[in-house]
Amino acid sequence: MKVAFLIERRNYYRLFGPIVDRALERGWAVECWHDWGQPRTGPKGSEFPDSAPAFRHGRPRVRTYRGPGELAPLLASASPDAIVALRRPSAAEKAGMVRWFGLQYTLDVAELVDASGRTSCDGIGLHSEYWAQRTPDCLRIRAYNRSRAVGTPTEAVDDAAVADTLRRMGRIVGIPEMDQYHWIDPLEVRRRLGIDRGRPVVLYCPFPFRTNPRTFWVRHVYGASALHGRLAVRLTGRPEYRAHVARRLNDRRVVDAVRAFCDRNGAALVVKARLKDPVPPYLARRADRVLYDEHYYPATILELLKISALCLHFFSTVAYEAAYAGVPSICIAPNADDLGFPPLWREWFLSVEPGASFNLRGAVYPVGLDALVGGFAERQVADFPLDPVARAQYVEKFIGFDDGKSSDRVLDAVQTLVERGSQR
Repeated sequence: MKVAFLIERRNYYRLFGPIVDRALERGWAVECWHDWGQPRTGPKGSEFPDSAPAFRHGRPRVRTYRGPGELAPLLASASPDAIVALRRPSAAEKAGMVRWFGLQYTLDVAELVDASGRTSCDGIGLHSEYWAQRTPDCLRIRAYNRSRAVGTPTEAVDDAAVADTLRRMGRIVGIPEMDQYHWIDPLEVRRRLGIDRGRPVVLYCPFPFRTNPRTFWVRHVYGASALHGRLAVRLTGRPEYRAHVARRLNDRRVVDAVRAFCDRNGAALVVKARLKDPVPPYLARRADRVLYDEHYYPATILELLKISALCLHFFSTVAYEAAYAGVPSICIAPNADDLGFPPLWREWFLSVEPGASFNLRGAVYPVGLDALVGGFAERQVADFPLDPVARAQYVEKFIGFDDGKSSDRVLDAVQTLVERGSQR
């Protein structure tokens, strides 16, 4: 069996790495195809796929191509049995007998099927049944984003057709990224970071200023000093934010509260950020450690969760990773209007309604800015316990499985596609 993985950005290895490793362990001929048509500079320049990580069970062959124009010829010359990708293929890429398996990564399931239910994939790997049901909503979010970007009407979604396609072609596989969590050594992580074995760790994923909508609140209230906020509210006539400024509901106060919480609990404050959202100096000064993505396989975020007692984030999908890792998390939840996300995003994905992915008590606890700034420093880690029943419900609904075998499910699905194709 010869399988190739499309690595369009370096961070794809976070999801694909465990599958590559398991395919190598099975004795398959494994190739990783790096798209060198991606930008080397700019916001995504740090994700340029320049090299492959080290794997536990061998080394895949690495090939490079430059964008879609070179991918179709590579497919013809390399002749893999199957492709694993995070998107569906174009008509030119789908020529021949190569089986194409599209793998979901949260909202990007909308890259695998179109609004009319058509797909050029031969199979689709889904996290869970919940995501299969929500795929039409993911398509609506994508259609909304594109219509705003280019000024075209929003494309209608045929829910029934999408559901029918996923019934025929979808496989519930879980999230393969999580498989690697099972073999990360927490003692080695602590040794490397210089954190004592008995010291609790609070993992903080800071507010992503650059990748959030640049609303007035983000720029002049939450992300600014109190003096800047007062002046901005006065000069621009935004009286609705006077109370925010008066109560100092800003990022600096949140950071101070988190630092004080860590001190009260004897915990190390470890900050995990992304290069496209650099850590502000005031946070760097307050943290015990600041890390970006040192590597994607093993994933830095999963290494840090392996040693964490609690995780804090702002509507981040790190909530899924934390729940898998058995780490309770706090979703710091500013007002959705202030954040600037449209109602379509807030109906279910960025929701703090009970049972949503950012509010399932015992796994994820939503905390508003008032509560975070006003009283979090006096709380204990034990005030946010992990409830095994709630965690199991969360995993089943949003993640699919927690048995470390999602990579095998992907490979089994790929093998089935190839064997069926050879029988035609």
